[in-house]
Amino acid sequence: MNMRDRTGRKKGIGVLLLFELLYKAMFLMILYLLFYGAFRMVLRIMGYSYLTMENMFQFLKNPITLFVLFGLIIVCTLFYLIETVSLIIFYQGYVKAYKVSVVQILFTGIRETLCLLKRKGRAAVLLFSFVNAAVTLAPMIAMFAARFRVPAYIAKVVVEQVTGLGVVVFFVLLCLFINFLGIYSLYYCVLGETTFLEGFRKSTKLLKRNLGRFFARMFSANLILWLCYLIVYAIVLIVSCYIIYRTKPERVLVAAMLTIQDEVALYMGILVTIMGQIVNYAVLSAFFYQYGPRLLRINQVEKLQEQIVYEDAIRRMETAGVDRHLGLQSWYTKVTLLVAVFVAGFHIYSIYNALRNGSLADKETLFGTYITAHRGASAEAPENTLEALRLAMECMADYAEIDVQLTQDGVVILMHDPSLWRTTGQRLTVSGVDYGLISELDAGSWFHKDYAGTRIPTLKQAIELCKGKINLNIELKAEKSEKRNRELVEKVVSMIWEYNLEAQCVLSSISHEMLEMVKELDREIKTGYILAFAYGNFYNLDCVDFYSIRYNFVNENIVRKLHSLGKEVHVWTVDTRSGLERMKQLGVDNIITDNAVLAREVVYGDRVRKGFFKLLGLVRQ
Repeated sequence: MNMRDRTGRKKGIGVLLLFELLYKAMFLMILYLLFYGAFRMVLRIMGYSYLTMENMFQFLKNPITLFVLFGLIIVCTLFYLIETVSLIIFYQGYVKAYKVSVVQILFTGIRETLCLLKRKGRAAVLLFSFVNAAVTLAPMIAMFAARFRVPAYIAKVVVEQVTGLGVVVFFVLLCLFINFLGIYSLYYCVLGETTFLEGFRKSTKLLKRNLGRFFARMFSANLILWLCYLIVYAIVLIVSCYIIYRTKPERVLVAAMLTIQDEVALYMGILVTIMGQIVNYAVLSAFFYQYGPRLLRINQVEKLQEQIVYEDAIRRMETAGVDRHLGLQSWYTKVTLLVAVFVAGFHIYSIYNALRNGSLADKETLFGTYITAHRGASAEAPENTLEALRLAMECMADYAEIDVQLTQDGVVILMHDPSLWRTTGQRLTVSGVDYGLISELDAGSWFHKDYAGTRIPTLKQAIELCKGKINLNIELKAEKSEKRNRELVEKVVSMIWEYNLEAQCVLSSISHEMLEMVKELDREIKTGYILAFAYGNFYNLDCVDFYSIRYNFVNENIVRKLHSLGKEVHVWTVDTRSGLERMKQLGVDNIITDNAVLAREVVYGDRVRKGFFKLLGLVRQ
């Protein structure tokens, strides 16, 4: 190989990485938009507020759900098929040191996929691509499944059933076997223009002739890949441990580890999937080029790539009477740049929105049990103050629960009691004085002298502090006056709109009427009905998305019943380890506690490997 070929191939790898980055980003964008929209649509049609383990099978049996899932599977399969065809074409050109651009990879892959689907056996092509995608994307799928409660729950139920486990093992082995035998079927279809069944037969024959060589190459490549992955993973964990140890207080180290461990595992799963796809197709293509037939169709592919780059530009330049060598951008390049800008804009906005509003996706019960700091970190700072909210963030709580009321002059402030006596020592009521007076009161000395001079904050101040950092559970405190209650609801909802806080807060109240007022203003804001005890037929109130129940009255029947109706179960106020363990076993969706650090350790502690904490111990030495 001469120097020019080596330089061209180095550039080719850079082009491939750029293509993969663009294509994966485009795929994630479209999949997210389709999944999120379809998921919301089906839930709304079925009348569910949330998807839970108990109503999941009813959800999946619905014909609309099946139709939507089938559509999503087809879309994902097509995306994966186009990517596979693109990689096949790229690597066959790469081994010949043929230079290609992102535009040539993308549009050649799309054109060849369309040609492939026009031939006989398109259903077999799509079915094989689905199986191939499931096998190839297994690490990433496993990471997502482990992160979300429902897939993990399904896997647990299946494993516990001997018959179900046998079916799953058989299905997995069958998929692996089919994927192995047909690994080169798409190569023959794309580069040799055969039917899929003929390509599958030739793929099987090629592997039988070179089985030992094939396994040796694939094993060695994947061994090196996994060794590199483990090294990178270990480095990331060590750096994460060091950063957490240096930036977090001693009492929240475990909670911080529990939070970062999931994120590290998820993104490493995505990384190993992407790199595994690139490396494996490189090995497969090199093997096919060496031991497979000399298919002349690759020359036709090269001509097609040249045509894609120049055909529109040449036509326009000839029409305009200018020299075709000026290199004006073709229609294909413009479309690619437009797509790249749009995809980049979407992801930048998503990241910005995540930082601003707290999450890229709504926090449904799919994501597990969440921890809410009661009145902020009220065990360590004066309740319902900015100091308590800051500590709630430090303690790694998912939500902070706050209570809001109206002052006499209509300012929304944070305060639990109708009287100011307990927290300020003043025999005044919140509704009986203006905010000007309340803002001067000391709301911290009663808790500890270190907090002397702490003020009672407004809801606006609390939102500005918490936005993009922690979710809020805003409890609407009811008064006897319906007019005042409506005013409080309207002002809180207006503030949610003003700060674009819909995805980062829920509203709760002991007043069912106030929750109805919220839904009259905005059906999309999530509402919770607070119950001091649970008895009677309280389950299916239209204006309620979740029930917040005193934990002593929560049992398995209540959790299952509410989950079957698509409602979440929040419990309050759980501060003991035994109480937290019981709520964890019941599978509640949110635990409101005065000890967020302990709650996170109990709820999520079994998901962290001991080795993770051994790393922390090494860092601390």
